[in-house]
Amino acid sequence: MRRVRSLALIAALVAGLAPAAAAEPAPRLRPHVSVAADIVRLGDFVEHAGRFADVALFRAPDLGHTGTVPAWQIVDAARRAGLADVAADSQAEVVVTRAARIIPLADMEEKVAGAVALSLGVTDTSRIRVAFEAGVRPIAVEPDARGTAIVVRLDHDARTGRFEIVLAVPGSDRSARAGGFVLTGHAHELIDVVVPARMINRGEVLKASDLTVERRARHETHGLTADTVMSLPQAAGLAARRPLPIDRPFRTADLMKPELVERNSAVLITFETPGMMLSLRGRALEAGAEGDVIQVQNLQTQRTLQAKVIGSGRVSIIRQARPVALVRSAPTP
Repeated sequence: MRRVRSLALIAALVAGLAPAAAAEPAPRLRPHVSVAADIVRLGDFVEHAGRFADVALFRAPDLGHTGTVPAWQIVDAARRAGLADVAADSQAEVVVTRAARIIPLADMEEKVAGAVALSLGVTDTSRIRVAFEAGVRPIAVEPDARGTAIVVRLDHDARTGRFEIVLAVPGSDRSARAGGFVLTGHAHELIDVVVPARMINRGEVLKASDLTVERRARHETHGLTADTVMSLPQAAGLAARRPLPIDRPFRTADLMKPELVERNSAVLITFETPGMMLSLRGRALEAGAEGDVIQVQNLQTQRTLQAKVIGSGRVSIIRQARPVALVRSAPTP
């Protein structure tokens, strides 16, 4: 009998200790909270909230946004819900973040550039410069909305560059409710123009190092014509017909072949006929590039002749109907 009583006493003691051993940890306030739903619940704020975890407390911030809630407010709400003695330690507030999938501005710009390029007939989207208006932020949608953003509508004024575009994200309730996300800004086509890297004086022969290719918005480049120089091969090796200011586009009409003969310079005049070639010294009365026809003076006869520039300081007499007297005849005895 004594043994039975002893066993009963031990069983009672064990039964009395079991609740203490199985007791749940004390509820404690979390310093940071990340939620995916519209509502923040007590279990989001408090560890070990037990059966009170599903009690709704506050609205969550907008998708992708972060807010704070004073710690005392959460402790007070928990107490009113029936969960007392929430340990907050020395916390002053809890940081709450609404989880979201963020579509960055760079991706949004790419979508706008593609749509605008298509509307302008431009095949290279890198030639479209996009600038959103102030206040345009990255798009935030639900974390499980993994669809690629699509263009629903585009209005673009090619003259001013202003655009309004609507992007939608498949699988996003927020996108569906709002009918998409409206973005505004300016988008301009960029073109390559060649400009002098330094001041070019008249007659200077242009080298590739004297020029630079800049990509500018078409609407910012005034006075462009069909013969505006757009590539280095169009200008390199030619001479400036007039002074070319730095950073200013210029035309092919502003260029010429390099002058091989300067005005008033000495030239070698040649005249060639079948079986004979004559050479004599002369003076250029005009400047000229290769192939130009200029006037030269025969220093021996003082006659003015027309000649074609064929090299540096060299000209060739143009054949005429009558023979040209290149050398003064000696008097007859």
